[in-house]
Amino acid sequence: MLRVLFKLLLLSFFIFSAQLSFSAEEYENINIPCEVKECNPKWGATSTRWYKGDKTKPIIFHYAGGASTYLSLDFISVPVSLLKGKFDIVMVASPIAISAKNSTGFPKGSYNKYAVYRMKQVAEYYKKKFNRPIWLTGISAGGPRMIGTLIGNEKNRPSDIYAGLVFASPYLARVNRKDGKLTGEFAYNIKVKDIKYKMNLPILVVQHARDHKAAQHPDKQKWFTEQLEKRNSGVTELKLLTEGDPKITDDDGGHHWFIYNKPEVARVISKFILDNSK
Repeated sequence: MLRVLFKLLLLSFFIFSAQLSFSAEEYENINIPCEVKECNPKWGATSTRWYKGDKTKPIIFHYAGGASTYLSLDFISVPVSLLKGKFDIVMVASPIAISAKNSTGFPKGSYNKYAVYRMKQVAEYYKKKFNRPIWLTGISAGGPRMIGTLIGNEKNRPSDIYAGLVFASPYLARVNRKDGKLTGEFAYNIKVKDIKYKMNLPILVVQHARDHKAAQHPDKQKWFTEQLEKRNSGVTELKLLTEGDPKITDDDGGHHWFIYNKPEVARVISKFILDNSK
């Protein structure tokens, strides 16, 4: 009996060790130190997770939606999850929650100067580590966070460190309220106007054609793409996706997170990156 128990315990140990080994091979958590006042050392290091993939392809940086503070590829707010193993993917957590908790829905944390500086540090770290092109991607509230990363002028061009950009269902507007009720009117609140220089990048905006939530309706994505095009000398493209559930949605579920067509969005993003990589 004791011999059988010992064998079972030994087998369990080997299985557990194999699982740990697999996890270690699949990804690596890397904390980027913050030691200067520009990144606010009080917040500690910046958390990143490197999911290991094909070393012959560009690296994908991803800013998740919502609070954008997490590192897992398994959340619904990570449209590049199906590219795991096909690319090196680096999840970059915001040091502060960027999603707003007030009625305006304005994601002010996207433009926090300390958070923005940390994203520059992270990009420089991985650029030096891999010496390969980095594509910056993000979904929903990760879209404004991307813009915060890119804000600058001709003397300060943050976009130059990246090889391309992919915005997925970026959060663009807030719906106005009066006496606590929606008025049906909206205002753009993404700070693309603060990019005061000409970028030179391939840029893709991906949106589901049937995601009609007011904050990122396809009509607003057309406006956003036009604003990016004015500030970019490279290809700037809006791709409205159509696969999946045929119903129109006007909330955060379904099409906003590409729940019903993840293979399509992964295919479109992968193709755009590979087609536009030097």
